[in-house]
Amino acid sequence: MSIEIDPFFSVGYVDSKKPGVFLSFVADDIKERLKNENGLYIIGLTSGKFAAGTLVFERVYDRLEILSLYVTPEFRHHGGSKLLLSALEAIAAKLDYIVTASFSMVDDETQLLEEAFINADFQKREDVDYKTYIVTLADCEDAESLKKVKKNPKIKYFSELTENKLKSYNKQAEEKFAPLPVGGLMGSEVDRELSAIYEENGRVKGYVAIENISYRNGIRVAAAYNGSDNPLILMWLLKAALSVAEKKYDKNIPLVIDVVDETADRFVRYILPEVSEVSRTFDKVPDMV
Repeated sequence: MSIEIDPFFSVGYVDSKKPGVFLSFVADDIKERLKNENGLYIIGLTSGKFAAGTLVFERVYDRLEILSLYVTPEFRHHGGSKLLLSALEAIAAKLDYIVTASFSMVDDETQLLEEAFINADFQKREDVDYKTYIVTLADCEDAESLKKVKKNPKIKYFSELTENKLKSYNKQAEEKFAPLPVGGLMGSEVDRELSAIYEENGRVKGYVAIENISYRNGIRVAAAYNGSDNPLILMWLLKAALSVAEKKYDKNIPLVIDVVDETADRFVRYILPEVSEVSRTFDKVPDMV
């Protein structure tokens, strides 16, 4: 059923369990969520007989949170993004909800999003705990705080562990509600040569899971965990990961780091003072209808 029509595009609801061609417009992690979760909704953008874009969102308390916004290159610069956002705003207005979106500008596609939200009169939010930073491996190598850290013999790389041992550690992490990458510690994107873990007597005390990303062939800290009172554990883990990365990758590739609270934010800024924030959060309160 069509929500809105203009001379060039039309938008309408898409069955989230049978999205058809629209599924190709979303990232792998969103595809996984659409497959395994309820409560995700899709608005599709079409031009004549052609699928031109999509917006995926979910309801979170008193807001509608945008998970994906995409218009295919051949249909850009014709107002497609604004039409998708307008359709969502109409839904939010009926519910008296805020529309919000969070993303990181770490590739060519996401860098286009900031312009789309500004053009749609969204407001950038500054007071957020969740942030994403980016830094080069060269900057990590020059970081004075990391130069002082010595390798700890208790640190093991994922590549040194058996599959059963890694599964056991993953189960421990789940029981502790520790952060995990998509797919867990055994996720397909996890670089086992870089990812490292610290354990004592078979119990996980901390880990850093590193993933490969498409942006400039870089890497990302997909999950970091310190389950002890020793603040040095994360320093040891990050040092171990970077010592391999600096040999395996070009020094100019990016390292992307997500932080989820003020403590993690201070930690990252302390050990890597050259980081740049690339995360964005935009909000809009739709007009009431």
